[in-house]
Amino acid sequence: MVVYGKNAVLEALKSGRPIEKLYLQYGKFFEPEFLKFLKEAGVSFQWAKRTQLKKLSGTEKHQGIVAVISPVDYVDPDRLLREVLKRKSFFLFLDGITEPRNLGTIARSVEAFGGVGLLLPKKGSAPVNEVAVKSSAGALFHILVSRTENPFSLLLRFKKSGGKIFSVETGGKDIRDVRLLMPACLILGSEGRGICSEYLEISDSVVTIPTVGRTPSLNVSVSAGIAIWELVKSSLSRLD
Repeated sequence: MVVYGKNAVLEALKSGRPIEKLYLQYGKFFEPEFLKFLKEAGVSFQWAKRTQLKKLSGTEKHQGIVAVISPVDYVDPDRLLREVLKRKSFFLFLDGITEPRNLGTIARSVEAFGGVGLLLPKKGSAPVNEVAVKSSAGALFHILVSRTENPFSLLLRFKKSGGKIFSVETGGKDIRDVRLLMPACLILGSEGRGICSEYLEISDSVVTIPTVGRTPSLNVSVSAGIAIWELVKSSLSRLD
């Protein structure tokens, strides 16, 4: 959902609605009090040209400010972890996934296989917008979605509480040969940059999905679906 105009954006902020992106018109004057309010509210923004704001809002009357508001309510990260540990289930941490369609498709796989939800970094992550919701076929309304400024400490706390962390990355062990245990966190990174080294270091195992074709890598949403199935399959096989 897109909100534009200073008063409308201010009301959205005061109501506690999660802001995905906030754009301010480059070269336009904004009162120091307003910028201070944004800082105190923990809302980051980026400068954009007037033509870009017109494209985003669909109008010339945007007053130099446009906000993209998430259609879902984010939950506290601790609640996400508690639910995963309680249900002995899983969640996915998406490191640097910036395409909303990929995020939505991944959410669909999480929900389909009974996962609890998604953990996203506050910076460098795809917005949870209408495109993501559509790609998820509505699954984003049925899972927990959380954001955090410090994913590393949260993942470390999850591990210390008995959870397992598996990073899906090239150069790891064949995922079919790894004993995947729940409660678990699956980490997936962008196709270009991959997963940050700090997350790989705290992983219980780095796993790779083997391929035989000439294509060097899989789309991240495809990799997520395969990894989730392997995790669930491994869990089901131990119940037989």
